[in-house]
Amino acid sequence: MSPTVRIALLRRLARRAPLRFGPPLAEALVTRSQHVGSLPSATATARRTAAADEAVALYRRLDEQQPGRHRTGLARALVAQAAVPDDRTAASAAAQCREAIGYVEDTTDRAALLVLAEARRLAAVHLHTCGAVREALPLALGARTIWRRIGPRGADERVRSALTLGVIGDCQATLGRQEEALAVRREAMARHRALPLVRRARYAPAGHLLAIGLAESLVAAGRHAEASELVSEVRTELASPLWLRLHPPSRPRLARVLSLLACCQDALGDPGQARRTAEEAVAHWRATVAAGPRGRPGGLADALLTLAALLARAGRRDEAADRLTEAVELARDVDDEVLVRALLDLAELRIAAGELPSAGAPVAEAVAVCRAYSEELPEVWWPRLVRALAATRAVAEAEAGLPAGREAVALARKLAGADVRYRELLADSLAELGRAVEAVGDPLGASDLLREGVAVRRDLFAVDPDAHRLPLARALGDLAGTLTRLGRQHEADRTAAEAEAVRFARPGSGASA
Repeated sequence: MSPTVRIALLRRLARRAPLRFGPPLAEALVTRSQHVGSLPSATATARRTAAADEAVALYRRLDEQQPGRHRTGLARALVAQAAVPDDRTAASAAAQCREAIGYVEDTTDRAALLVLAEARRLAAVHLHTCGAVREALPLALGARTIWRRIGPRGADERVRSALTLGVIGDCQATLGRQEEALAVRREAMARHRALPLVRRARYAPAGHLLAIGLAESLVAAGRHAEASELVSEVRTELASPLWLRLHPPSRPRLARVLSLLACCQDALGDPGQARRTAEEAVAHWRATVAAGPRGRPGGLADALLTLAALLARAGRRDEAADRLTEAVELARDVDDEVLVRALLDLAELRIAAGELPSAGAPVAEAVAVCRAYSEELPEVWWPRLVRALAATRAVAEAEAGLPAGREAVALARKLAGADVRYRELLADSLAELGRAVEAVGDPLGASDLLREGVAVRRDLFAVDPDAHRLPLARALGDLAGTLTRLGRQHEADRTAAEAEAVRFARPGSGASA
Protein backbone atom coordinates (compact mmCIF):
# COMPACT_ATOMS: atom_id res chain seq x y z
CA MET A 1 0.00 0.00 0.00
CA SER A 2 1.40 3.39 -0.98
CA PRO A 3 1.97 5.97 1.78
CA THR A 4 -0.61 8.29 0.20
CA VAL A 5 -3.33 5.63 0.21
CA ARG A 6 -2.41 4.52 3.73
CA ILE A 7 -2.62 8.09 5.05
CA ALA A 8 -5.97 8.65 3.32
CA LEU A 9 -7.45 5.48 4.88
CA LEU A 10 -6.05 6.26 8.32
CA ARG A 11 -7.48 9.78 8.20
CA ARG A 12 -10.98 8.37 7.69
CA LEU A 13 -10.52 5.84 10.48
CA ALA A 14 -8.99 8.44 12.83
CA ARG A 15 -12.06 10.63 12.48
CA ARG A 16 -14.16 7.77 13.88
CA ALA A 17 -11.68 6.47 16.48
CA PRO A 18 -8.99 9.11 17.06
CA LEU A 19 -7.34 7.42 20.04
CA ARG A 20 -7.01 4.12 18.20
CA PHE A 21 -6.05 5.30 14.71
CA GLY A 22 -4.54 8.69 15.52
CA PRO A 23 -1.10 7.30 16.50
CA PRO A 24 -0.66 5.16 13.34
CA LEU A 25 -1.82 8.12 11.25
CA ALA A 26 0.71 10.39 12.94
CA GLU A 27 3.50 7.85 12.38
CA ALA A 28 2.53 7.53 8.72
CA LEU A 29 2.69 11.31 8.41
CA VAL A 30 6.13 11.36 10.05
CA THR A 31 7.31 8.73 7.57
CA ARG A 32 5.86 10.77 4.71
CA SER A 33 7.67 13.89 5.93
CA GLN A 34 10.97 12.00 5.84
CA HIS A 35 10.50 10.78 2.27
CA VAL A 36 12.67 12.94 0.02
CA GLY A 37 11.49 11.37 -3.21
CA SER A 38 13.38 10.67 -6.40
CA LEU A 39 13.24 14.28 -7.61
CA PRO A 40 13.35 16.82 -4.77
CA SER A 41 11.54 20.06 -5.54
CA ALA A 42 9.76 22.95 -3.88
CA THR A 43 6.50 21.02 -4.21
CA ALA A 44 7.98 17.93 -2.57
CA THR A 45 9.38 20.04 0.26
CA ALA A 46 5.99 21.67 0.79
CA ARG A 47 4.38 18.22 1.02
CA ARG A 48 6.98 17.08 3.54
CA THR A 49 6.40 20.22 5.59
CA ALA A 50 2.63 19.75 5.52
CA ALA A 51 2.96 16.11 6.62
CA ALA A 52 5.30 17.00 9.50
CA ASP A 53 3.09 19.89 10.63
CA GLU A 54 0.01 17.66 10.60
CA ALA A 55 1.84 14.95 12.56
CA VAL A 56 2.93 17.42 15.24
CA ALA A 57 -0.57 18.88 15.55
CA LEU A 58 -2.11 15.40 15.78
CA TYR A 59 0.34 14.23 18.44
CA ARG A 60 -0.30 17.39 20.47
CA ARG A 61 -4.04 16.63 20.48
CA LEU A 62 -3.39 13.01 21.43
CA ASP A 63 -1.07 14.09 24.24
CA GLU A 64 -3.75 16.41 25.60
CA GLN A 65 -6.27 13.56 25.60
CA GLN A 66 -3.85 10.95 26.96
CA PRO A 67 -1.17 12.88 28.87
CA GLY A 68 2.28 11.30 28.85
CA ARG A 69 1.45 8.44 26.48
CA HIS A 70 2.52 10.10 23.24
CA ARG A 71 5.62 12.03 24.25
CA THR A 72 8.00 9.87 22.18
CA GLY A 73 5.78 10.17 19.13
CA LEU A 74 5.49 13.93 19.57
CA ALA A 75 9.27 14.21 19.92
CA ARG A 76 9.74 12.13 16.76
CA ALA A 77 7.32 14.38 14.87
CA LEU A 78 9.07 17.54 16.09
CA VAL A 79 12.42 16.18 14.92
CA ALA A 80 10.91 15.32 11.54
CA GLN A 81 9.47 18.83 11.35
CA ALA A 82 12.86 20.38 12.10
CA ALA A 83 14.58 18.17 9.53
CA VAL A 84 12.55 19.38 6.54
CA PRO A 85 14.63 21.90 4.51
CA ASP A 86 11.82 24.45 4.27
CA ASP A 87 11.85 28.18 4.99
CA ARG A 88 12.06 27.81 8.78
CA THR A 89 15.06 29.55 10.31
CA ALA A 90 17.81 27.52 11.91
CA ALA A 91 16.91 29.09 15.25
CA SER A 92 13.27 27.96 15.06
CA ALA A 93 14.31 24.47 13.98
CA ALA A 94 16.72 24.28 16.92
CA ALA A 95 13.88 25.31 19.24
CA GLN A 96 11.73 22.45 17.90
CA CYS A 97 14.57 20.02 18.59
CA ARG A 98 14.97 21.36 22.12
CA GLU A 99 11.28 20.80 22.74
CA ALA A 100 11.65 17.24 21.46
CA ILE A 101 14.63 16.67 23.76
CA GLY A 102 12.54 17.76 26.73
CA TYR A 103 9.99 15.02 26.05
CA VAL A 104 12.47 12.11 25.91
CA GLU A 105 15.63 13.13 27.78
CA ASP A 106 14.81 11.01 30.85
CA THR A 107 13.87 7.88 28.93
CA THR A 108 15.50 4.45 28.98
CA ASP A 109 13.47 2.97 26.11
CA ARG A 110 15.61 2.32 23.03
CA ALA A 111 13.08 3.77 20.59
CA ALA A 112 12.92 6.97 22.60
CA LEU A 113 16.71 7.07 22.92
CA LEU A 114 16.97 6.95 19.13
CA VAL A 115 14.70 9.99 18.95
CA LEU A 116 16.76 11.73 21.64
CA ALA A 117 20.02 11.08 19.78
CA GLU A 118 18.61 12.45 16.53
CA ALA A 119 17.06 15.46 18.28
CA ARG A 120 20.39 16.33 19.89
CA ARG A 121 22.27 15.89 16.60
CA LEU A 122 19.82 18.00 14.63
CA ALA A 123 19.72 20.69 17.31
CA ALA A 124 23.52 20.80 17.18
CA VAL A 125 23.44 21.16 13.40
CA HIS A 126 21.05 24.11 13.56
CA LEU A 127 22.83 25.79 16.47
CA HIS A 128 26.15 25.44 14.64
CA THR A 129 24.52 27.08 11.63
CA CYS A 130 23.40 29.94 13.89
CA GLY A 131 26.94 30.34 15.22
CA ALA A 132 26.05 29.04 18.70
CA VAL A 133 28.93 26.56 18.70
CA ARG A 134 29.31 26.40 22.47
CA GLU A 135 25.69 25.25 22.76
CA ALA A 136 25.94 22.91 19.78
CA LEU A 137 28.98 20.89 20.85
CA PRO A 138 27.57 19.49 24.15
CA LEU A 139 24.40 18.41 22.33
CA ALA A 140 26.41 16.60 19.66
CA LEU A 141 28.58 14.96 22.31
CA GLY A 142 25.41 13.91 24.14
CA ALA A 143 24.11 12.29 20.96
CA ARG A 144 27.38 10.39 20.57
CA THR A 145 27.07 9.16 24.16
CA ILE A 146 23.67 7.69 23.33
CA TRP A 147 25.03 5.89 20.26
CA ARG A 148 27.85 4.45 22.35
CA ARG A 149 25.30 3.31 24.91
CA ILE A 150 22.78 1.62 22.62
CA GLY A 151 24.99 0.72 19.66
CA PRO A 152 23.76 1.44 16.12
CA ARG A 153 21.84 -1.33 14.38
CA GLY A 154 21.39 -1.40 10.64
CA ALA A 155 22.63 0.98 7.97
CA ASP A 156 20.33 3.88 8.85
CA GLU A 157 21.45 4.02 12.47
CA ARG A 158 25.11 3.65 11.48
CA VAL A 159 24.80 6.60 9.13
CA ARG A 160 23.09 8.71 11.79
CA SER A 161 25.85 7.90 14.26
CA ALA A 162 28.45 8.86 11.62
CA LEU A 163 26.63 12.15 10.97
CA THR A 164 26.70 12.80 14.71
CA LEU A 165 30.48 12.49 14.62
CA GLY A 166 30.48 14.83 11.63
CA VAL A 167 28.68 17.51 13.63
CA ILE A 168 31.18 17.13 16.46
CA GLY A 169 33.96 17.61 13.91
CA ASP A 170 32.27 20.73 12.54
CA CYS A 171 32.06 22.24 16.03
CA GLN A 172 35.66 21.36 16.89
CA ALA A 173 36.88 22.87 13.62
CA THR A 174 34.93 26.08 14.22
CA LEU A 175 36.51 26.35 17.66
CA GLY A 176 39.95 25.97 16.09
CA ARG A 177 40.56 22.50 17.53
CA GLN A 178 41.83 21.13 14.23
CA GLU A 179 43.50 17.95 15.53
CA GLU A 180 40.36 16.87 17.40
CA ALA A 181 38.23 17.72 14.36
CA LEU A 182 40.45 15.66 12.06
CA ALA A 183 40.34 12.63 14.34
CA VAL A 184 36.56 12.58 14.75
CA ARG A 185 35.96 13.27 11.06
CA ARG A 186 38.21 10.34 10.13
CA GLU A 187 36.14 8.12 12.40
CA ALA A 188 32.91 9.37 10.83
CA MET A 189 34.18 8.71 7.31
CA ALA A 190 35.37 5.24 8.33
CA ARG A 191 31.89 4.37 9.61
CA HIS A 192 30.31 5.36 6.32
CA ARG A 193 32.89 3.43 4.31
CA ALA A 194 32.26 0.36 6.48
CA LEU A 195 28.73 0.08 5.08
CA PRO A 196 28.06 -2.57 2.42
CA LEU A 197 28.54 -1.14 -1.08
CA VAL A 198 24.82 -1.06 -1.92
CA ARG A 199 23.95 0.66 1.35
CA ARG A 200 26.80 3.10 0.89
CA ALA A 201 25.37 4.13 -2.48
CA ARG A 202 21.96 4.69 -0.90
CA TYR A 203 23.48 6.99 1.71
CA ALA A 204 25.85 8.72 -0.71
CA PRO A 205 24.70 12.27 0.20
CA ALA A 206 25.68 11.66 3.82
CA GLY A 207 29.02 10.27 2.64
CA HIS A 208 29.64 13.38 0.56
CA LEU A 209 28.95 15.62 3.54
CA LEU A 210 31.33 13.63 5.74
CA ALA A 211 34.02 13.60 3.03
CA ILE A 212 33.85 17.39 2.67
CA GLY A 213 34.32 17.84 6.41
CA LEU A 214 37.27 15.45 6.45
CA ALA A 215 38.84 17.20 3.45
CA GLU A 216 38.54 20.57 5.20
CA SER A 217 40.41 19.16 8.20
CA LEU A 218 43.08 17.62 5.96
CA VAL A 219 43.62 20.96 4.22
CA ALA A 220 43.85 22.72 7.60
CA ALA A 221 46.49 20.17 8.62
CA GLY A 222 48.46 20.74 5.42
CA ARG A 223 47.79 17.23 4.08
CA HIS A 224 46.91 18.48 0.63
CA ALA A 225 47.72 15.32 -1.32
CA GLU A 226 45.38 13.20 0.81
CA ALA A 227 42.69 15.89 0.69
CA SER A 228 43.03 16.18 -3.10
CA GLU A 229 42.54 12.44 -3.54
CA LEU A 230 39.44 12.50 -1.35
CA VAL A 231 37.74 15.51 -2.95
CA SER A 232 38.58 14.30 -6.46
CA GLU A 233 36.67 11.12 -5.70
CA VAL A 234 33.68 13.09 -4.41
CA ARG A 235 33.84 15.46 -7.38
CA THR A 236 33.53 12.54 -9.78
CA GLU A 237 30.35 11.42 -8.04
CA LEU A 238 28.78 14.87 -7.74
CA ALA A 239 29.67 16.39 -11.12
CA SER A 240 27.29 14.22 -13.14
CA PRO A 241 24.52 16.38 -14.69
CA LEU A 242 22.02 13.61 -13.94
CA TRP A 243 23.07 13.51 -10.28
CA LEU A 244 22.76 17.30 -9.98
CA ARG A 245 19.30 17.14 -11.54
CA LEU A 246 18.12 14.39 -9.21
CA HIS A 247 19.81 15.89 -6.14
CA PRO A 248 19.71 19.72 -6.32
CA PRO A 249 21.21 20.10 -2.80
CA SER A 250 24.37 18.51 -4.22
CA ARG A 251 25.29 21.61 -6.25
CA PRO A 252 26.54 23.66 -3.26
CA ARG A 253 28.37 20.57 -2.04
CA LEU A 254 30.06 20.25 -5.43
CA ALA A 255 31.01 23.92 -5.19
CA ARG A 256 32.57 23.35 -1.75
CA VAL A 257 34.46 20.35 -3.12
CA LEU A 258 35.81 22.41 -6.01
CA SER A 259 37.00 25.20 -3.70
CA LEU A 260 38.82 22.65 -1.56
CA LEU A 261 40.31 21.04 -4.66
CA ALA A 262 41.52 24.45 -5.84
CA CYS A 263 43.34 24.97 -2.53
CA CYS A 264 44.96 21.56 -2.88
CA GLN A 265 46.00 22.14 -6.49
CA ASP A 266 47.60 25.46 -5.55
CA ALA A 267 49.46 23.92 -2.60
CA LEU A 268 50.64 21.04 -4.80
CA GLY A 269 52.16 23.40 -7.37
CA ASP A 270 49.50 23.88 -10.06
CA PRO A 271 48.19 27.45 -9.57
CA GLY A 272 46.77 27.72 -13.10
CA GLN A 273 44.54 24.68 -12.67
CA ALA A 274 43.68 25.88 -9.17
CA ARG A 275 42.31 29.16 -10.57
CA ARG A 276 40.23 27.32 -13.17
CA THR A 277 38.83 25.01 -10.50
CA ALA A 278 38.04 27.95 -8.21
CA GLU A 279 36.23 29.71 -11.07
CA GLU A 280 34.17 26.56 -11.61
CA ALA A 281 33.28 26.55 -7.91
CA VAL A 282 32.14 30.17 -8.13
CA ALA A 283 30.00 29.34 -11.18
CA HIS A 284 28.22 26.55 -9.27
CA TRP A 285 27.63 28.85 -6.30
CA ARG A 286 26.19 31.53 -8.59
CA ALA A 287 23.77 28.96 -10.01
CA THR A 288 22.80 27.94 -6.48
CA VAL A 289 22.20 31.53 -5.35
CA ALA A 290 20.18 32.27 -8.49
CA ALA A 291 17.97 29.22 -7.86
CA GLY A 292 16.11 30.79 -4.95
CA PRO A 293 16.10 32.53 -1.57
CA ARG A 294 17.82 29.56 0.11
CA GLY A 295 20.78 29.94 -2.23
CA ARG A 296 23.34 30.59 0.54
CA PRO A 297 25.15 33.77 -0.56
CA GLY A 298 27.67 33.14 2.23
CA GLY A 299 28.88 30.09 0.33
CA LEU A 300 29.40 32.14 -2.82
CA ALA A 301 31.30 34.75 -0.80
CA ASP A 302 33.57 32.05 0.64
CA ALA A 303 34.30 30.68 -2.85
CA LEU A 304 35.09 34.19 -4.06
CA LEU A 305 37.68 34.51 -1.28
CA THR A 306 39.44 31.39 -2.51
CA LEU A 307 39.42 32.66 -6.10
CA ALA A 308 40.58 36.14 -5.05
CA ALA A 309 43.56 34.73 -3.16
CA LEU A 310 44.63 32.75 -6.24
CA LEU A 311 44.20 35.79 -8.50
CA ALA A 312 46.22 37.98 -6.14
CA ARG A 313 49.09 35.48 -6.07
CA ALA A 314 49.04 35.48 -9.87
CA GLY A 315 49.49 39.26 -9.90
CA ARG A 316 45.92 39.97 -11.05
CA ARG A 317 45.32 42.44 -8.22
CA ASP A 318 42.41 44.36 -9.76
CA GLU A 319 40.45 41.17 -10.44
CA ALA A 320 41.16 39.95 -6.92
CA ALA A 321 39.93 43.25 -5.48
CA ASP A 322 36.71 42.99 -7.51
CA ARG A 323 36.05 39.47 -6.19
CA LEU A 324 36.74 40.55 -2.62
CA THR A 325 34.45 43.57 -2.91
CA GLU A 326 31.67 41.30 -4.17
CA ALA A 327 32.35 38.85 -1.33
CA VAL A 328 32.03 41.64 1.24
CA GLU A 329 28.63 42.67 -0.11
CA LEU A 330 27.38 39.07 -0.23
CA ALA A 331 28.55 38.19 3.28
CA ARG A 332 27.38 41.35 5.05
CA ASP A 333 24.40 40.55 7.34
CA VAL A 334 24.62 36.90 6.21
CA ASP A 335 27.89 35.36 7.45
CA ASP A 336 30.07 37.45 9.76
CA GLU A 337 32.95 34.98 9.72
CA VAL A 338 33.25 35.17 5.93
CA LEU A 339 32.63 38.93 6.08
CA VAL A 340 35.63 39.51 8.35
CA ARG A 341 37.88 37.37 6.18
CA ALA A 342 36.75 39.23 3.07
CA LEU A 343 37.22 42.65 4.68
CA LEU A 344 40.71 41.82 5.90
CA ASP A 345 41.78 40.21 2.63
CA LEU A 346 40.58 43.32 0.80
CA ALA A 347 42.30 45.66 3.26
CA GLU A 348 45.58 43.74 3.13
CA LEU A 349 45.47 43.74 -0.67
CA ARG A 350 45.11 47.53 -0.63
CA ILE A 351 47.82 47.92 2.02
CA ALA A 352 50.23 45.86 -0.09
CA ALA A 353 49.48 48.14 -3.05
CA GLY A 354 50.14 51.24 -0.94
CA GLU A 355 46.49 52.31 -1.02
CA LEU A 356 46.32 53.00 2.72
CA PRO A 357 43.41 55.50 2.72
CA SER A 358 41.07 53.04 0.97
CA ALA A 359 42.06 50.25 3.39
CA GLY A 360 40.84 52.10 6.47
CA ALA A 361 37.09 51.48 6.07
CA PRO A 362 37.23 47.67 5.67
CA VAL A 363 39.70 47.42 8.55
CA ALA A 364 37.45 49.44 10.85
CA GLU A 365 34.42 47.32 9.96
CA ALA A 366 36.38 44.11 10.54
CA VAL A 367 37.51 45.30 13.98
CA ALA A 368 33.93 46.18 14.93
CA VAL A 369 32.61 42.75 13.92
CA CYS A 370 35.41 40.94 15.75
CA ARG A 371 34.82 42.92 18.94
CA ALA A 372 31.11 42.08 18.82
CA TYR A 373 31.90 38.36 19.11
CA SER A 374 35.19 38.40 21.02
CA GLU A 375 33.71 37.87 24.48
CA GLU A 376 31.32 35.14 23.36
CA LEU A 377 33.90 33.04 21.49
CA PRO A 378 37.38 34.40 22.26
CA GLU A 379 39.24 31.35 20.91
CA VAL A 380 37.54 31.90 17.55
CA TRP A 381 37.42 35.68 17.32
CA TRP A 382 40.56 36.83 19.14
CA PRO A 383 42.90 35.53 16.39
CA ARG A 384 40.80 37.40 13.84
CA LEU A 385 40.83 40.50 16.03
CA VAL A 386 44.63 40.27 16.27
CA ARG A 387 44.81 40.22 12.48
CA ALA A 388 42.38 43.15 12.23
CA LEU A 389 44.34 45.17 14.80
CA ALA A 390 47.57 44.50 12.90
CA ALA A 391 45.90 45.92 9.80
CA THR A 392 44.69 48.89 11.87
CA ARG A 393 48.26 49.61 12.90
CA ALA A 394 49.39 49.34 9.28
CA VAL A 395 46.93 51.94 7.97
CA ALA A 396 47.27 54.38 10.88
CA GLU A 397 49.72 57.25 11.09
CA ALA A 398 52.96 56.23 12.88
CA GLU A 399 52.31 56.58 16.64
CA ALA A 400 48.52 56.52 16.16
CA GLY A 401 48.75 52.86 15.19
CA LEU A 402 50.75 51.74 18.21
CA PRO A 403 47.76 51.22 20.57
CA ALA A 404 46.23 48.78 18.08
CA GLY A 405 49.57 46.96 17.78
CA ARG A 406 49.94 46.73 21.55
CA GLU A 407 46.40 45.39 21.91
CA ALA A 408 47.13 42.79 19.23
CA VAL A 409 50.22 41.63 21.14
CA ALA A 410 48.30 41.49 24.43
CA LEU A 411 45.60 39.32 22.86
CA ALA A 412 48.18 37.10 21.17
CA ARG A 413 49.96 36.59 24.51
CA LYS A 414 46.69 35.44 26.08
CA LEU A 415 46.00 33.08 23.20
CA ALA A 416 49.52 31.62 23.22
CA GLY A 417 49.40 31.20 27.00
CA ALA A 418 46.23 29.14 26.71
CA ASP A 419 47.14 27.19 23.57
CA VAL A 420 50.60 26.64 22.07
CA ARG A 421 49.11 26.71 18.56
CA TYR A 422 49.01 30.50 18.80
CA ARG A 423 52.74 30.96 19.48
CA GLU A 424 53.39 31.74 15.82
CA LEU A 425 50.65 34.38 15.90
CA LEU A 426 52.35 35.89 18.95
CA ALA A 427 55.74 35.89 17.23
CA ASP A 428 54.30 37.64 14.17
CA SER A 429 52.51 40.23 16.34
CA LEU A 430 55.67 40.98 18.32
CA ALA A 431 57.72 41.41 15.15
CA GLU A 432 55.18 43.77 13.59
CA LEU A 433 54.90 45.87 16.74
CA GLY A 434 58.67 45.89 17.18
CA ARG A 435 59.18 47.32 13.70
CA ALA A 436 56.45 49.91 14.29
CA VAL A 437 57.95 50.99 17.63
CA GLU A 438 61.39 51.41 16.09
CA ALA A 439 59.87 53.40 13.22
CA VAL A 440 58.68 56.06 15.69
CA GLY A 441 62.16 56.38 17.20
CA ASP A 442 62.22 53.90 20.09
CA PRO A 443 64.80 51.22 19.20
CA LEU A 444 65.18 50.22 22.86
CA GLY A 445 61.48 49.41 23.17
CA ALA A 446 61.66 47.65 19.82
CA SER A 447 64.56 45.49 20.98
CA ASP A 448 62.56 44.21 23.95
CA LEU A 449 59.68 43.21 21.68
CA LEU A 450 61.99 41.61 19.12
CA ARG A 451 63.82 39.65 21.83
CA GLU A 452 60.52 38.24 23.04
CA GLY A 453 59.65 37.35 19.46
CA VAL A 454 62.99 35.57 18.99
CA ALA A 455 62.38 33.57 22.18
CA VAL A 456 59.02 32.42 20.84
CA ARG A 457 60.60 31.57 17.48
CA ARG A 458 63.27 29.49 19.24
CA ASP A 459 60.56 27.44 20.95
CA LEU A 460 58.83 26.86 17.61
CA PHE A 461 62.15 25.97 15.96
CA ALA A 462 62.86 23.40 18.67
CA VAL A 463 59.60 21.62 17.86
CA ASP A 464 59.78 21.79 14.05
CA PRO A 465 63.16 23.01 12.75
CA ASP A 466 62.34 22.66 9.06
CA ALA A 467 59.14 24.72 9.26
CA HIS A 468 60.53 27.48 11.49
CA ARG A 469 64.17 27.77 10.37
CA LEU A 470 63.71 30.76 8.06
CA PRO A 471 61.24 32.64 10.33
CA LEU A 472 63.74 32.31 13.20
CA ALA A 473 66.56 33.55 10.95
CA ARG A 474 64.50 36.58 9.94
CA ALA A 475 63.61 37.35 13.56
CA LEU A 476 67.29 37.15 14.55
CA GLY A 477 68.21 39.39 11.64
CA ASP A 478 65.65 42.01 12.67
CA LEU A 479 66.95 41.94 16.24
CA ALA A 480 70.56 42.25 15.04
CA GLY A 481 69.69 45.35 13.02
CA THR A 482 67.98 46.99 15.99
CA LEU A 483 70.92 46.18 18.28
CA THR A 484 73.28 47.78 15.76
CA ARG A 485 71.24 50.97 15.81
CA LEU A 486 71.40 50.91 19.62
CA GLY A 487 75.22 50.76 19.43
CA ARG A 488 75.42 47.24 20.90
CA GLN A 489 77.69 46.04 18.13
CA HIS A 490 79.15 42.98 19.85
CA GLU A 491 75.71 41.58 20.66
CA ALA A 492 74.47 42.56 17.21
CA ASP A 493 77.33 40.69 15.51
CA ARG A 494 76.71 37.60 17.59
CA THR A 495 72.97 37.70 16.81
CA ALA A 496 73.64 38.23 13.10
CA ALA A 497 76.04 35.28 13.07
CA GLU A 498 73.40 33.09 14.64
CA ALA A 499 70.88 34.28 12.05
CA GLU A 500 73.24 33.24 9.25
CA ALA A 501 73.93 29.88 10.88
CA VAL A 502 70.22 29.18 11.21
CA ARG A 503 69.46 30.41 7.67
CA PHE A 504 72.03 28.12 6.06
CA ALA A 505 71.61 25.15 8.38
CA ARG A 506 71.06 21.88 6.57
CA PRO A 507 67.28 21.13 6.51
CA GLY A 508 66.46 18.45 9.05
CA SER A 509 69.54 19.12 11.18
CA GLY A 510 67.55 21.10 13.76
CA ALA A 511 70.74 22.81 15.00
CA SER A 512 71.31 26.50 15.51
CA ALA A 513 74.52 28.28 16.30
